[in-house]
Amino acid sequence: MKRLLSAALLIGGFLLLSGFKLDNAIVPQNEILSGGPPKDGIPAILEPKFIPAGKAAFLSPGDQIIGIELGGQARAYPIRILNMHEVVNDTVDNIPIAVTF
Repeated sequence: MKRLLSAALLIGGFLLLSGFKLDNAIVPQNEILSGGPPKDGIPAILEPKFIPAGKAAFLSPGDQIIGIELGGQARAYPIRILNMHEVVNDTVDNIPIAVTF
């Protein structure tokens, strides 16, 4: 009984936090578990700050990045940072971009 109550609370919390409706789910609702952070639970980077490559002491030579060059402006978005945020909203050469993977 305690386990059933815990499952019901977990599902109820999932529904409240995720915003997803499960009325038509083909999987029994008591078998649906949270997969991690709730909807919008991972904050995007909305105003990225950049430093010169030579001052990026937190990066190692083998670290992966997503790079872009537009209008002579180059930007590097470290995967190490994207792993925590998943999306960066930026503007390069007056062009709005979204960086994700």
